[in-house]
Amino acid sequence: MENERLVAFVVVASFGVLLYTYAGYPALLWLLGRILPPRATEPDEPGRWPNVSIILSAYNEEAVIEARIRNLLQQDYPGQQPEILIGSDGSSDRTCQIVERWRSERVRLVAFTERRGKASVINDLIAMARGEVIVLTDANTVFRSQAVRELVRGLSRHPSACAVVGRLEIHSPAATGNLDGAYWRYETWIEMLESRFGWILNHNGAIYAFRREGYQPIPEGTIVDDLMIPMMMRLHRGGRVFMAPTAQAWERASAGIGNEFHRRVRIGAGNLHALLWTWPLLLPWNGTGPAYFSHKFLRWCAPVLLLVGFGANLALLGVPFFRLLFFGQLACYGLALLAPLLRRVSMVGLVAAALRFFFVMNAALLLGFIQFALGAARPFWAATSRPVLPEGLSAAPGRAGAFGPGLASSELELDRRGVFAATGGGGGGED
Repeated sequence: MENERLVAFVVVASFGVLLYTYAGYPALLWLLGRILPPRATEPDEPGRWPNVSIILSAYNEEAVIEARIRNLLQQDYPGQQPEILIGSDGSSDRTCQIVERWRSERVRLVAFTERRGKASVINDLIAMARGEVIVLTDANTVFRSQAVRELVRGLSRHPSACAVVGRLEIHSPAATGNLDGAYWRYETWIEMLESRFGWILNHNGAIYAFRREGYQPIPEGTIVDDLMIPMMMRLHRGGRVFMAPTAQAWERASAGIGNEFHRRVRIGAGNLHALLWTWPLLLPWNGTGPAYFSHKFLRWCAPVLLLVGFGANLALLGVPFFRLLFFGQLACYGLALLAPLLRRVSMVGLVAAALRFFFVMNAALLLGFIQFALGAARPFWAATSRPVLPEGLSAAPGRAGAFGPGLASSELELDRRGVFAATGGGGGGED
């Protein structure tokens, strides 16, 4: 009887923790946001607009790098126009030749002949940067015209900030089973709630900024740089991380859930690596509040919680409640397996696709942990096929010709036409 109670506790605790990290924690943040007064901020406009360096690490990005340069050159920034510093991490395609054609006082190429990984490239580029503020981004991202301006404004509004993150939209083809866009909207909502307290721990590497003097170099073997950079700064130098929601960018997710699986494996390995370096941030006096424990650590435990909950439930099939819970789990796994066949059934198909994405994401996370534990994880990423953007692309809405003929109204026109298929190969610090 005592053993049965212990097993029952394990089952309830496993699924209870899952429910807390995905639903209870956001609800707690929302409630705190309603109860506590808003944080004081400085005036919107900084007294002086600092010089900015935009840092981009690229590996075999010939399909998109020229359009990305055009996009960054068209930023509407009040101060001295930002420099664009592009580091090629041993690219074997035409990336370097394309960037060379754009070389100027504002656009600089640093071609590293040996491939070392994104972390090493970022460390070196930041050491070479001229700007007081560093903006990090990826080759597969599109900035809206005032993105850099709004990031700098965000740093000015929050004196206690060690970094600010922009708002990224990820457009994913749900018809292929990849719900990364929907999941990212959920993650962004949580981070907006966390931003009220400066508790954001990371963001996608597509759009965020910090003061160069506050940068803490990240370990060379870092796998997920956009997770490590703000956490290392918080660990060694203090400060908070806020969102600047008016600093906006967008990109497209992987075409299919298979590509997403491989990306999530890499993220899983990077998460475990980050935990080994930054575990002191879990201590309550280090200023991250419940965010690291609730949003990150418990989320990373989800694959183990799913397995433990399922396995322990097997020992309680004689109890009606737990028998029902077990069959409920089987139904969820069954729907996930049948998701490709249920796409045409609206509500059922959506639920099945969501379950499939959730289980695939956690399976990839577990595999990433195993790879890292076995020493098989590497700090490299691989770019996949990306269609070339139309000539004349920019991200300045409302100007004639800003997106090529007939596309002046919104960057989302580009998304509907499907001309920018990003893969998330260079970033992806989300869970």
